[in-house]
Amino acid sequence: MDTIVKKEFVRRILEDEASRFEKNQGLAMRKILTFHTGQTESSRIFKVETADNFDGKLTMKHLARQRFLDIKRKKRSRKSRRIRTTRYPIHNRFVFGHFYSIANRLMVDFTNEVAEGIKRDLKLP
Repeated sequence: MDTIVKKEFVRRILEDEASRFEKNQGLAMRKILTFHTGQTESSRIFKVETADNFDGKLTMKHLARQRFLDIKRKKRSRKSRRIRTTRYPIHNRFVFGHFYSIANRLMVDFTNEVAEGIKRDLKLP
């Protein structure tokens, strides 16, 4: 019964972080990627899974170009011949930010009160 409560706790944390991730990254994409069709944002898929051999897994699928937009590129200006770097911080910042948030919440947030609340929600004895 204790493992059921822990799996439910992990599932709730992962679903909450997935929705926060999608919202925060979507806001940044709409702000930064104004010259695109919106396909980069709309093609993202977030999925939370649980199984017997692990407590939970958050999977994110996206287009490969999302990673390449995040990489710094050097552009040379035609008029002044200066080198200017451009990048669109829409991937790594959000992935690692939410990764550390998930890790922190999984370590700190599981208290006896939370466990009792989950038991009440699931109607466990």
